[in-house]
Amino acid sequence: MKKTLSVLILTLYLGTIALAQTPATPPARVLTPAEQRQKEKIEREVQRERQIRAEWAQKQREYEAKQAEKERQRQAKKAGKVLEPVQSPAPKPTTAPAITVPASPVDQPAASAPTVVEPTKKEKREKRKKETVAEPAPVTQPTPVAPTPEPEKAPRPERVKRERKPRPVDSLAVAATGREESVSRPTQEFLPKGHLFDPILLDPLEAQTYGSILPLYWTEGQKYNGSIVPFAFGFAKPFYRRSTDASHAEEWVLDLASFTQFEAFHDDVTDKALRRIINTDYKISIIYNVRRGENNYRFRVYHLSSHLGDDYIYRNKLTAPSPNSVNYELLDATYSRTVNNWRVYGGLGVVLRKTEERKPLSAQLGAFYKKPSTKATRLVGGADIKFWQQTDFRPGIHAGIGFEVGRTQNNLTFLLEGYSGFRPYSQFEQQQTTWLGLGLYLNPF
Repeated sequence: MKKTLSVLILTLYLGTIALAQTPATPPARVLTPAEQRQKEKIEREVQRERQIRAEWAQKQREYEAKQAEKERQRQAKKAGKVLEPVQSPAPKPTTAPAITVPASPVDQPAASAPTVVEPTKKEKREKRKKETVAEPAPVTQPTPVAPTPEPEKAPRPERVKRERKPRPVDSLAVAATGREESVSRPTQEFLPKGHLFDPILLDPLEAQTYGSILPLYWTEGQKYNGSIVPFAFGFAKPFYRRSTDASHAEEWVLDLASFTQFEAFHDDVTDKALRRIINTDYKISIIYNVRRGENNYRFRVYHLSSHLGDDYIYRNKLTAPSPNSVNYELLDATYSRTVNNWRVYGGLGVVLRKTEERKPLSAQLGAFYKKPSTKATRLVGGADIKFWQQTDFRPGIHAGIGFEVGRTQNNLTFLLEGYSGFRPYSQFEQQQTTWLGLGLYLNPF
């Protein structure tokens, strides 16, 4: 009995010693709320990165398939065959595969360890930070598994050349040359070329450069014993143009001109051929032109003044001032359109002076023929008619026919011209005048 009791006591003692020497299993560590949020943030970033890579890989596959189809079509054209287009493979779902983050070794046994992927640089930094802050605790290592290889980066797609948009066609160049050429025109232009509203060639007071020789000249039915040589130097130059396309544009124009008439005659007293100045008119205008398709509009305000030459005053012994109604400002609007190579136009004007100084109303209409051609010479001709309330609406008709020479916008025009009506120059506009002669016209801008 004593022996049995001693053995029992010894067994209990040895068991107590064994239990004391066995290390106790540490309790599972619970993550703090901040660590839990950091862990969830890392999981979301990894998920987003995998999804972006999967989408990029899918786009790269689609691009390569399109390039292969284009190359196949080119090869088929070279071989003279017509092939059916190959349908591109159906796009694969771009949803990134689910990523399982391994749980804590205490919570998950080693036998059920998930597939571990290659950690990113950001994940490594977060992991090192957590290891530094967290207290060290003995953790059982999970069973090592082979890491999933990181997908290779897709190569950058080749650059595709953009197709250039067709440039708008400049209708000014088409009208001048008769050929449709692609001309680049900016939306806004300073000092542009050409005109939206072409100058009216047969208007005696148009701002242009011309010279005429009129050997047949009658005033109030009496033929002049000599020749009248009218000469003008003027230009109309656009200084700003705004264009939405070739058929919709607006521009502002400045025009200046001087109109001078000389007389060439033989003086019987001195038995010499003399050339003297009769009169000079000066004109300055501000013009606003508008183009809407085939319709062209001109809104103009100008000042005109007339001055007799010293030679004329001395020869005719004028010693007293005479009333001069040709010193006024006028506002007018004119419409123009080209129909079957005929340019037709018409307009109305009002004088910006008191009625006592000059009667206000005026009107103008006309037509001019010019066929677009690539030839150096082309037939032109037409007539211009003006009416003034100041001259009791008697028409002043200026007509001409001739040839235009050149292939640019600034061509020379030779005309056999005639005029009948009130005198278009000088303060003696009440005189009935008729002439016939030759003229040379040029628009320098």
